[in-house]
Amino acid sequence: MVTAIVTIVMFLVMISLHEFGHFSVAKLLGFKVLEYAIGFGPTIFKLQKGETQYSIRAVPLGGFCKFEGDDEDSDDPRAFCNQKVWKRILVIIAGGVSNVILGFVIMLVVVGATSPMLTNTIDSVVENSYLEQVGVMPGDKLVKINGKHVSFYDDITLYRSEFSADEDAQITVERDGEKLDFTIRPSEQVITVKYLDDHIEYTSAVNGAATTETIPYSDANPKNDELVGQTETSTGYIIGFTPRSEDVTFFNIWGQAWNETKFVVKLVYQSLWGLVTGKVGIDMMSGPVGIVSEVNNAVNSGSRSWLYVLNLVALLTINLGIFNLLPIPALDGGRLVFMIVELIRRKPVPPEKEGAVHAIGFMLLFALILFISFNDIMRLIR
Repeated sequence: MVTAIVTIVMFLVMISLHEFGHFSVAKLLGFKVLEYAIGFGPTIFKLQKGETQYSIRAVPLGGFCKFEGDDEDSDDPRAFCNQKVWKRILVIIAGGVSNVILGFVIMLVVVGATSPMLTNTIDSVVENSYLEQVGVMPGDKLVKINGKHVSFYDDITLYRSEFSADEDAQITVERDGEKLDFTIRPSEQVITVKYLDDHIEYTSAVNGAATTETIPYSDANPKNDELVGQTETSTGYIIGFTPRSEDVTFFNIWGQAWNETKFVVKLVYQSLWGLVTGKVGIDMMSGPVGIVSEVNNAVNSGSRSWLYVLNLVALLTINLGIFNLLPIPALDGGRLVFMIVELIRRKPVPPEKEGAVHAIGFMLLFALILFISFNDIMRLIR
């Protein structure tokens, strides 16, 4: 029940704010707005104020903003179809921008609650790593990886995923105001954990050179009799450093929240590019069912579940805003394409042709959602 309520509220907030973005900019530019609705289906409450009806609908999973002359011709000079193209473009863009702004505001709360934050300044370099071998030092600030600018720590994890374990990478660090370039590659790290009678033996081997640490059992690290005598081994590839942490303050929280917002935008485009190039399979995408599953995980994640829910809302609303502006028929981005064509041709595309393209796009989009939802359900079953 809690998961259902949280999911409904999330969708209501994200989509209603998206539509409010369209609504507010349209009002500001003098468009005639017939209705602003929260939800779909039968009307359960409505209020007429001037020329606009404000309503709440029975199905709380979205909303809409209806303009005069949006889908049909109109003689009203304030109708959507009779407005200048640049004004219509601003109205269409406003929905996605509103979602990104909401994501940024939520990120301010999330960042403030997760102090201290990790930075892209190196606190210590892992012994025997390639990073140590080329001369990177503690205190260096990592500012570029393969030519891509690093704003904060999460950028490093994102760009690290773009090159393989046996592939060289070009990095740039800032040291005492000077920028230095290095060529590195990920270092192999083999971690072996042995559960013994009176302690845990933790061994980390980086590029073949091993160091061992003994960890005694304690209240914070209780003994598990079922694990005694077992050995766990895992292999991974690391850049080879520990990031410096920094307390969140009134002055740095804004930049950190903005970096987190940009990071989600980068993830969206990287994921889409992965789909186009075949690096990411369509079966890895999640739809409504997958989102509900993630909401359930966040709601049941413990004492700080509210923080995980907020972080999820930020991720989803930014995704919604960016995805909706992609040049795909039936989405706002698809409408933008036709408006740009109108700017170039100096005359609009015939409404029936644009409508046909959006109708086909909607059917393909709906089929994609069904396919993704089926994969989500199968993953849950497995």
